[in-house]
Amino acid sequence: MSLRTLPILEIKGTPIERGRQQGEGACPQILRAIEHYREIIPKALNISWLDAIREARKFLPYGEEAFPQFVEEIRGIAEGAGVAFHEVWTLNCYEGLTEVRQQVWGCTCLAVRGEHTAAGHVLLAHNEDWNSIDRDDVYLVRAVPDDGPPFIGITYGPLLVNIGLNAEGIAVAINSVYPTDGRVGVPRILCSRAVLDARTIGQAIRACVPKLRAGGYSYLLADRHGELYCIETSATTHDIHYGEAGWLVHTNHYLSPRMQAVEEPGTYSSSHVRLNRARRLLGAQLGNVTAASLQAVLRDHVNYPNSICMHEDPDDPLYEREATLASLVMDLTDGIMWAAPGPPCQGEYTAHQL
Repeated sequence: MSLRTLPILEIKGTPIERGRQQGEGACPQILRAIEHYREIIPKALNISWLDAIREARKFLPYGEEAFPQFVEEIRGIAEGAGVAFHEVWTLNCYEGLTEVRQQVWGCTCLAVRGEHTAAGHVLLAHNEDWNSIDRDDVYLVRAVPDDGPPFIGITYGPLLVNIGLNAEGIAVAINSVYPTDGRVGVPRILCSRAVLDARTIGQAIRACVPKLRAGGYSYLLADRHGELYCIETSATTHDIHYGEAGWLVHTNHYLSPRMQAVEEPGTYSSSHVRLNRARRLLGAQLGNVTAASLQAVLRDHVNYPNSICMHEDPDDPLYEREATLASLVMDLTDGIMWAAPGPPCQGEYTAHQL
């Protein structure tokens, strides 16, 4: 039996045109995601679907002020799929909708500079872990914008692409983190999307920390020159880690003491295990890292099912079943993305040229 691969959409043009093309091309995934989240949000966030839409509306003026082009892209996604804008907007605001404590979702990111790789290339790897109900809604997008560099990345349902690689050799991967200072503001997915518009690593860093942001991710950034940064953010503060040793790994808890001061209390056991396991596996490869060896890291099952290659636990409620939805290894030197549907132990990595 052949292994699964991820579908890919080709889009181009203005923000509204790109959005419409994404909405049309991914219409089944978008309709399915909206149907799922109509059921999930009342259980996961303790608010009704209509209340979630009302809460998400509060974020709109901030998004329009900071990144109007990406709000326009979201409008296009809604138009292309034939659904209401505010339903699509709500899902793009999902992580910032409430201060109610949520499950700690996983993601594992690794970046390595050329002196540690077999071919001298800069590589960035990422496992996208989220609710397993979204597994069949993941797809790749290859975009040629008229207002920014071409890029390739992943998304699911009606979400903006916010993990990927652009033609300037800049790549971004994200980890959800759990600060206590969340507020109404610029949705974090717009910030990550903005990184893919960056033409320099400095622009990429600034995209992660706009004023009046609602919250934040931990962003793992890299460029083709081997500049590696981890930007840990929350709504009101941030810290910057530089990859002086030529490699970086991040999962879902803060590493900076400054950021730990605003972190939601908890053990973050899966996050710590994945971080240390990924560091150990990467450390054993230094000097000979390849795309294939990073794929092996992303398929690791230590601490299963809460492993780097995350598998759902059938004992969890449906809205809390976590799994790796997609797995990526990006070569920033050659502009290639290897992408597999998750969990990656069950999928096939396929190479896509930017």
